[in-house]
Amino acid sequence: MNLKTTFPALLFGLTTLCTSCNKNVTKIAAKKHMIENDAQFQKLLKDTFSTKYSDEQKIISFNTINQVYNGNCSNYIIVDKKNCQAKVYTPLGHLLYKTEVALGRNIGDKRSGGYMVPGAKLAAYTTPGEYIIAKEGSKNSKNIKLYGQRVLPLIGDHTQEAYKQSQSLALHRVPKTPMGKLRENVFNNKTLKDNRVSFGCVNFLTESYDKMRKLISGKGTKVYILPEEKGNSLHLERQKDGNYKFFQTKYRYESQEKQLNKKMR
Repeated sequence: MNLKTTFPALLFGLTTLCTSCNKNVTKIAAKKHMIENDAQFQKLLKDTFSTKYSDEQKIISFNTINQVYNGNCSNYIIVDKKNCQAKVYTPLGHLLYKTEVALGRNIGDKRSGGYMVPGAKLAAYTTPGEYIIAKEGSKNSKNIKLYGQRVLPLIGDHTQEAYKQSQSLALHRVPKTPMGKLRENVFNNKTLKDNRVSFGCVNFLTESYDKMRKLISGKGTKVYILPEEKGNSLHLERQKDGNYKFFQTKYRYESQEKQLNKKMR
């Protein structure tokens, strides 16, 4: 190997790669700056703290604006707890599919926990907020197999230890167990009161799950769960990395983080 010729070529390649990376970072930063200076986006930021628009309208508006500037977004899911529905939308806000689902048996917006979370107290809430579907086999996808079937595990505010230790949610088909057979009976019976049967996960009939699954990319897909308690709503918050994310207003993760830290001292 001739180092005199190889090393300069390698150095040139690395320099080109770094320059390309820097350009991409600059482009991303420029797009974020453009979004933040968009009048429609600024109006949306203010509206997320009001009841002028529904949480679903806020989510659709945000994703539409994001798609206009970034152009690389994907279909996403909105879970409406009040109506026990899951809906798939395109990045520009077109409804592709909606279906009935079964949800956590505890009515309300507190944090779920306990199911497959060692040492955590069981609380069967379907907690509202913004999630993404975890990559299969990642440390956040403990529930990739549940009831003997593949599921779509959700990651929420995963930067906080309190959340990691008490939240366990997924999208999955109704279990193929005696319990699952009972859950099947809550669908298509003209009442939603008995749809609250799970430990917090969002349950689909097999046919509905398979249709939904074909419309999303899987890993990284955004899933928004809407609040159901009176006076609770979702609003946008700017993160340290400059991105924006929806959080519920009533139950904040930070306070629970502090409680956990006290116990660990």
